[in-house]
Amino acid sequence: MKIAIASQNRRTVSSHAGKCTHFWLLDSADGRWHSLLLSPAQLLCRGGDLADHPLREVDVVLAASAGRPLARRLQQLGIMLSLTMESELQAAAALCIAGSRATPYLPGKGRCQSITGRT
Repeated sequence: MKIAIASQNRRTVSSHAGKCTHFWLLDSADGRWHSLLLSPAQLLCRGGDLADHPLREVDVVLAASAGRPLARRLQQLGIMLSLTMESELQAAAALCIAGSRATPYLPGKGRCQSITGRT
């Protein structure tokens, strides 16, 4: 499984996956971590075609929060958006790989909505 973890500060899982410029990429097959820095034009919130996006080959995008439009766009490419309440990168990845995904509910105008989907 290939996981992209939103991590703007490069130390913890970030909110707002669509606005995040930095992701840690983990391939669970070999356990290797790689850093990916997106340009402003490559932000997931930009709404462009993701067919040639650097995250195109991942199975899961993991973040603390994200919106429904992003979840739908990723789903069209076979990429699952998974939300976690775990802030530590390795712990969040381990929970994702184990199949335990927490989906927080974030009420209120202007905040990300909860994402429902495969668990």
